[in-house]
Amino acid sequence: MENIKRLFTVFMFLFLILSTKSVWAQAPTGKRISGHVPTLGVSRATHLGRLDQSKQMSLTVALNLRNQAGLTALLKSLHDPKDPLYGQFLSPQDFALKFGPAPEDIENIKNYLAANNLSVVGTTTNTIKVSGAVRDVEKVFNLEMHEYQTQDSRVVFAPNVDPQVSSDLADKISGILGLNNFAKMVAHSYRKNKYRKSSSNASPIGSGPGGGLSPSDIQKAYNFSGGNANGSGQTLALMELDGYTASDISGYTKQFGLASVPALQNVLVDSYDGSAGQGADEVTLDIELMMAVAPGASKILVYEGPNSNTGPIDVYTKIADDNLAKQVSSSWGSPESQNTSAYLNSENTVFQQMAAQGQSIYAAAGDSGAYDDGTNLSVDDPGSQPYVVSAGGTTLSINSDGSYKSESSWGISGSNSQGGGGGISSVWPIPSWQGNLGTAANKGSTTMRMVPDISLDANPETGYAIYVGSSWNIYGGTSCAAPLWAAFTAIVNQARLANNLPILGYPNLALYQLGTSSLYSQLFRDINDSSTNLFYPAVSGYDLSTGFGSMNATSMISNLSGASSVTLVAPTGVTAVPHNQIATINWPSDSGALSYIVNRSLSNAGPFSQVSGSVIGNSYTDVGLRNGTPYFYEVEAQNINSHSVASVPVSVTPTLMVPQAPGNLSVNIGGQ
Repeated sequence: MENIKRLFTVFMFLFLILSTKSVWAQAPTGKRISGHVPTLGVSRATHLGRLDQSKQMSLTVALNLRNQAGLTALLKSLHDPKDPLYGQFLSPQDFALKFGPAPEDIENIKNYLAANNLSVVGTTTNTIKVSGAVRDVEKVFNLEMHEYQTQDSRVVFAPNVDPQVSSDLADKISGILGLNNFAKMVAHSYRKNKYRKSSSNASPIGSGPGGGLSPSDIQKAYNFSGGNANGSGQTLALMELDGYTASDISGYTKQFGLASVPALQNVLVDSYDGSAGQGADEVTLDIELMMAVAPGASKILVYEGPNSNTGPIDVYTKIADDNLAKQVSSSWGSPESQNTSAYLNSENTVFQQMAAQGQSIYAAAGDSGAYDDGTNLSVDDPGSQPYVVSAGGTTLSINSDGSYKSESSWGISGSNSQGGGGGISSVWPIPSWQGNLGTAANKGSTTMRMVPDISLDANPETGYAIYVGSSWNIYGGTSCAAPLWAAFTAIVNQARLANNLPILGYPNLALYQLGTSSLYSQLFRDINDSSTNLFYPAVSGYDLSTGFGSMNATSMISNLSGASSVTLVAPTGVTAVPHNQIATINWPSDSGALSYIVNRSLSNAGPFSQVSGSVIGNSYTDVGLRNGTPYFYEVEAQNINSHSVASVPVSVTPTLMVPQAPGNLSVNIGGQ
């Protein structure tokens, strides 16, 4: 009898498993997830037929975040010195708990995929890795996989329609990466003389082998103070899609006497073997240039993954989930227009996670000037992402003693056009910190994200001495600018921690505050000589050729780290002038303030609400008011690291100004 009971129990257990699998394995009848078909690429490619049904595919299922509005608000608070949450960055565990997909949703999606013959390889905060044969991928997502030959002779694949999953799961998934491989990331570096030189007046300027810039040349030209300002205690990370040869790094450090250099640690993603391939020069120069500026850093983590549709996302996700490095550089990219919306949105998710965790990420802006796709005005991904700092390129000139002389846009036209990437995103709306920087003079936008944000020397003719393949070469490209800015940030964070300040976090909020402040000319090297990146001109202030320009490192580090901060006091003598539905608020300038906050209320006792968070100068005009209604205003002074208390409120009542009839008029009729 006991045996019968046991057999019955086993039977029921197997029945439940098979029943559940049967339910999960039903063909999806719900919803298609948009943004997976590379329509433009397919239209330009030659169709070769269906993809081999037995071919194995590796996919990354990217999941939607929860509470996007709450995350956006938190990112603002974390970087606002007057907010109680300022600098209280999240751990990956906290991020997952507050904003990551719900654990039950992850399990449901894993079960769904596994029940349809896809093998679940692993999970991260926001993704699920799976693999399986084409036939199973087609079945579970109700699509067909096709092969194409691109105009540059690559054989690629893509689905004929967007993937479809059951309705209860579709809203949890932001994208299924790996269904197409049309877009291919390239390294944004140029070796001098690898291509025929076009018209350029530049020539080698450094003291390194072959005339390339050495570490001391870089530090002197961009005014690094050296000494203890070397990134001590900081860990940096590189996003790489290739490997490198360790002896090349040793050759570089030996040549330049870099006795104290960061320890190197390779982190292999997606079973990448770490061998040095065709892109090894990119990985090598990234490491060597980070060492050139931050030789005292504790460690450089070299994250290496495959150059596939899923590789970059998986590497970025690993960097975010590890959360070991607070300054990150990426020198790999592809034209924004060649990526699907599913891929771009998945990137955006992980970059928001990095910002919430206080990780600063810089990306090369591209090396094709304003024409990132080679033909049209376009920009590079991931540099155009809103939570990434886009690093553009210049042509550097130095004096005979190695000190800074001048810079121009990097833009060389000809049979092999080169230039620092820059332009207007076709995907991302303009972020608040870019405000009204798009003008007729710089040919910018008032509605869409503009790049680059900042720049450094990237012309291979004035480039950097790099030891790779057991020989010395000179390299340029915006992939040189990105790791240098990341190393600069390591020095900033070293100084901020020494001054009992939180780490910098997402840099653009601070960089744009400095770039639009009265201190701009002291902190940045403005490039305003009308040179272009093949389209956009370099003008005074921000432009789409060089961003805010390059750095005056010592001054910028001092300001960003709080070393030059003064105690800000509440503005005094605030006045208000009424107009028709308008009020103009005025206050005296504070020499320690970069900008001002203006708050408004309908009562002298408050509560006050912010009407402008970054006013440059000492006046603000508030419009759209009701005539006859009293308004109360208070003003706060602020800089990168602090803000003052609010001023004493001042009252103003907008008034419709009625023209007064002139007096003492006389009329002379008929000469009388």
